[in-house]
Amino acid sequence: MTSATTYLTPRASRLAAALEEWPARTVTLEQLWMLFAAADPAGASQPSRRADLAATLDALAAAGVLKPSKSRDTTAAPALPTRVTLPAAAPTESAAILAKAVPWRPELAWVPAVRVTIGQVSLLQAVNSWLRDRGRDDDIAPLRERSLELFGHEKQLDRMLSTSLFAPGRLTLNLLRTFRARPPLATRRVGGGPVLLVVENSDSFDTLTRVLTADPGLVGYVAWGAGAAFESSVLSIEDLPGVGAVTYFGDVDADGLRFPASASKLAISQGLPPVRPAGGLYRLLLSAGVPQYGQPSVDVERAVALSTWLPLALRTDAAALLSDGARLPQEAVRATHLFQDVVWRRGLLT
Repeated sequence: MTSATTYLTPRASRLAAALEEWPARTVTLEQLWMLFAAADPAGASQPSRRADLAATLDALAAAGVLKPSKSRDTTAAPALPTRVTLPAAAPTESAAILAKAVPWRPELAWVPAVRVTIGQVSLLQAVNSWLRDRGRDDDIAPLRERSLELFGHEKQLDRMLSTSLFAPGRLTLNLLRTFRARPPLATRRVGGGPVLLVVENSDSFDTLTRVLTADPGLVGYVAWGAGAAFESSVLSIEDLPGVGAVTYFGDVDADGLRFPASASKLAISQGLPPVRPAGGLYRLLLSAGVPQYGQPSVDVERAVALSTWLPLALRTDAAALLSDGARLPQEAVRATHLFQDVVWRRGLLT
């Protein structure tokens, strides 16, 4: 059990938070390296990174976040566990002890009274220190600048926004003196309709812009989503007059399905239209595309979850592709397909 005096470093806190979100109870050393690099990008190339990982795993084991295997990787020093096992449930009893030992600022007085994990307590300790030491109240910074300042990682706050830490009466962007910056969304006007079609990749954006300029139908704008950028730039929809519906077309792979689903949640939270799949284009991609194998295989449960954003009739095929280690790049849908098979136009919003 965690002692009342246990404190995790910011790096260990980020790894703990990532492990608490891990979809399986076993994490291999290879997967630990991946998570550790994401938790500590600045240290990923440092000569001490193996010793840093060993120390971090020891701290997390002491905190009850994980249990290292007895089998060790001895190819270099120090030796590392070949895998770790996560508890069936987050160690909330240890987290409660840790939370009660912290002298919380008035703004965080709610922490000992709610159900939190060790990773969350450690992240909140960073917020607690910042609230204590911050200077001017008018020091307002964009979300990722503040996240880097608080946690040493620019995307940590993004991951926290959808958790219970931002439930009513808890953390707020105003408390952290931050806001979501709205990156510009590259768009082209093709017609007078109410539909905004967002396209993940630049070449497909160009192709669909040319095709729809000739015959826009209900589409008023075509936008280039630029991959992960759309998870933030979706807020710029508000700047486009006359948009009543948003539809999206991207790659059939893990990221290609995650980007629009994440963007849709953010859009809805801000009172904007949801991001719906351009079903007709995805149906065309699944029929015309040749799967690219050799991709990292996606766990079946996660593949099914990612595919739920697509129309019901396409989910099984998409999930099978992901779990088989394959993907379909949207560039397989060329202008010749779009001109020959116009059925896709009727399914832009399904």
